[in-house]
Amino acid sequence: MAVRRDRSTDTGRSGPCNPLRSEKGVIIIAVLWICALIMWFALQISSGVRLRGEEQAHIMRRSQSLHLAIGGSFEAIARMGQTSVAGLDEAAEDHWQPDGTPRVVNFLTGQAVVIVEDEQTKVNINIANPQQIKAVLERTGVEGPAAENLADAIADFIDRDDLIRSHGLEKEGYARLGLHYGPFNGPLLSLDQLLLIPGVTHRMFFGYGMKRGDAAENESGIVQQPWMPGQDSLFQLCTVYGKNSLLKEEGLEREVQRKTVPWRNSGVYRILSCGKTAGDASPVVLWLVVRLAPETDSGYEVLYRRIL
Repeated sequence: MAVRRDRSTDTGRSGPCNPLRSEKGVIIIAVLWICALIMWFALQISSGVRLRGEEQAHIMRRSQSLHLAIGGSFEAIARMGQTSVAGLDEAAEDHWQPDGTPRVVNFLTGQAVVIVEDEQTKVNINIANPQQIKAVLERTGVEGPAAENLADAIADFIDRDDLIRSHGLEKEGYARLGLHYGPFNGPLLSLDQLLLIPGVTHRMFFGYGMKRGDAAENESGIVQQPWMPGQDSLFQLCTVYGKNSLLKEEGLEREVQRKTVPWRNSGVYRILSCGKTAGDASPVVLWLVVRLAPETDSGYEVLYRRIL
């Protein structure tokens, strides 16, 4: 008599309906997914660690560049008030003048390119009239009606009345633009406050020109520094110190730079110091405004400082 086998109790038979084989397949897939997730998390953690490491390295390089810029500015301050020596080569590194000539100060970890200029040679935006401001704006590249409109807006920002010039802007105009402040109706305390005036852009203020860098490379053998503000920019043409309101001609400026530029007691000078570590492209520019004050213990007074 033949014995009938029950398929439900046959654990050795293979086939598509075998539950053990199906369970093994599910387990393998689950294990693969878990491995993939572990690898993904590991890559995310590794990427985060690498980015944090690069950020820390960038911060460290910026800090080193800042200290190099500070060292260059102290070198310039130490040389303020140097007297001219007869027969001394005016281009020599040991004789600094406030004539805008780039000077290189070398350190063990990098260098600083330092420029010192007399603020008196720039246009005091606080005392210039709209036509004089317009001439400055045209030098920066603003032309025609745009220069006239912006000159009136700058004049309205500084003057003490609430009368709106032909193309100017007073408190109501600032409110219409959605700004939470209005015109100062008083002198600017620092030159970068020009950026508060509608229409004055960062490009216009700092400039993108390389004229100063080209001159530095041609005359002094210094590699041009594109991080310095452009020659034809509001930053380079204007000031909030001194009594000058006229824009000097370029030819006259070049003639003045060929002569000895003396230091003036109580004179106000601008120091730009660009610090850069060796082989690094993360420079830092320090902007100082310093008054030569021989009557004080330190011999100088810092009027303004900012990292550009």
